[in-house]
Amino acid sequence: MFKFYTPLNIDKFLRLKDSSSRTDDEEPSTSVTKNLKKVVKRKYDEDNIKNGFSWCGDETAPRPQCIICGDQLSNESMVPSKLKLHLYSSHPSCANKDKQYFKMCLEQNKKQKKFMKSAVTISEKALEASYHVAKLIARQTNPHTVGETLIKPACMEIVRHAWA
Repeated sequence: MFKFYTPLNIDKFLRLKDSSSRTDDEEPSTSVTKNLKKVVKRKYDEDNIKNGFSWCGDETAPRPQCIICGDQLSNESMVPSKLKLHLYSSHPSCANKDKQYFKMCLEQNKKQKKFMKSAVTISEKALEASYHVAKLIARQTNPHTVGETLIKPACMEIVRHAWA
């Protein structure tokens, strides 16, 4: 009425279904194989500009950058459907624009970046002069007073003459 299981019977019961390929003498493998995902580095396609995206970063793994808002997405997001999703959800007013509109916006962004870079840079002589002035102020006993009474009015006068 009751069937008693011996350890041999229990081992046969617990073995996996793929045990037919191995013999009874072999023990099941205890090592775990990891499924490693192959990382896909997507390349930039020129047709992505119709979705409002350019690229930035490294040429081997470029990142899509929105032309309108400047958001940078991951390389995995360089799929046309994800780029369209960003365009339609974040910029619905630009969703029906053509490729030429986005090219014009990209050119304007490049010109603006070039202008800002030239406007922000300081000449080396001006930078060196500011270091010398800071050094002279630091050597005085009351550096704040010297800076406020001598240097600040001189700088303000230079600025007034430059804008006149």
